[in-house]
Amino acid sequence: MSNVFNPARTQSIQPQTRVHGIGIWANFEGRKYSTIRFFFILGCLFSIAPILNSVLSKDDNKDYSHWYLIGNSVLAGESLYGDVRSGEPEYMYPPTAAVLFYAPLSNLNHVLFVMILCMITSISWAFCIWAANVLVTGKWSSESRVCAIGPGLAVAPYVWDIQLLGQTNLLLLALTLWAFLMLRSRRFVAAGWLLGTAVAMKAFPLSAIAYFIVRRKWTSVFATIISIVGLVWFFPGIVRGFERNTTELKRWTSLMLLDQSGETMSGRSSIGFTRRNQSLVSVSHRLLRPVNAGDNPNTPLYVNFANVSPRTAQSIGHGACFLLGFVLLLACRFQFAPSRECEGLEVAMVCTLVPLCSPLAWTYFFCWLLPGWTALGFWWTNQNLAVPSRRVVKIATVVTAVLLASAISEQIDPTLQAYGATAWGSVMLFLTLAYIRFNQRNVGFSRPQALLENEPFRSAASRFV
Repeated sequence: MSNVFNPARTQSIQPQTRVHGIGIWANFEGRKYSTIRFFFILGCLFSIAPILNSVLSKDDNKDYSHWYLIGNSVLAGESLYGDVRSGEPEYMYPPTAAVLFYAPLSNLNHVLFVMILCMITSISWAFCIWAANVLVTGKWSSESRVCAIGPGLAVAPYVWDIQLLGQTNLLLLALTLWAFLMLRSRRFVAAGWLLGTAVAMKAFPLSAIAYFIVRRKWTSVFATIISIVGLVWFFPGIVRGFERNTTELKRWTSLMLLDQSGETMSGRSSIGFTRRNQSLVSVSHRLLRPVNAGDNPNTPLYVNFANVSPRTAQSIGHGACFLLGFVLLLACRFQFAPSRECEGLEVAMVCTLVPLCSPLAWTYFFCWLLPGWTALGFWWTNQNLAVPSRRVVKIATVVTAVLLASAISEQIDPTLQAYGATAWGSVMLFLTLAYIRFNQRNVGFSRPQALLENEPFRSAASRFV
């Protein structure tokens, strides 16, 4: 018994015990986040092709070459929207990314420029998988490794397109999910600034602000608006001059937002009505008007079953977006985030709606379905759903997967995509999430502060602020 309390013995075994404990902890943490590392590495592998293209031909490397040229144009003091071909500007986004992001990176050579953009996309993919799981399940645990694989692979084809083309849609999703994490942690100003940053880079995530509004998070709403004004008008104005930046913003607004006649499609009318665009507005035009849904003007593809005016088709498309938004309200019974699980479903529904409600939604935009797939995976066998409800969810999930997977047929025949296979698959995903949310009782914590109690992710999410 005396050996137990021998100070010399205690000193001799304590360091070894601590080292052994640290080793066990490190091994556990390493396995816990193995899925995150896997998708980061997969994203890096996807970047090999664009990096090789940048070495072989910097002038013909899809959108990477375009962003590099835009950045150099800003450095040279040229107009952002002056390059107009066939009546459409070559650069179709707010000035924020061009002035504050692409221009500084364009000081590097083209290969480094591409490598940095690819690395950002790979990190964003890994972060989105982590954030979606935390928002849906409330934490990242060792069980999350398996739950994350399916949703991550479901959006892998879109990530491949994003890496090959050089788009930033995964970064925008990462910023938006980060904003929702901050909202849950009651960091309302940070939530607004993060969403505002995503909107300032590309305008289409703006519809997510509706979720802040219906939850009456006015601090986040005002922070979003202020950050958009700052990042779109003020900071680019410091670099470009306020008068010039204001003039360019007016031109961008007139081209991209103001014309709702149905005759144009947000600065991309040449392809905005084709099967490449899977937004609800574009699908509405293809199904209700005799517009060419294919790529070849010499052999047009028509899939319409009616012939209405352009303005009517435009209104019906917008009406479909508002209808889905109303479905979200009904699914929540106008009471939002009574529990972590309900909030995760709501966030997944919002992220699914964002590309559908965007005027332009190319196929890679639907990487935003990642939170939706994560939610379906979580609720597939969740015991909080009755057995008949779980059966409905499983059938609906299969139908969703078939519709979304059918988009691959466009490599042979574009007809299914012309009818809106990706759009309707996304609608099916949204309605499935709405069904699950409707089946959740609006009981739980009555005070928002209670959502923070025992939140394992709170400290992790806070590290990113």
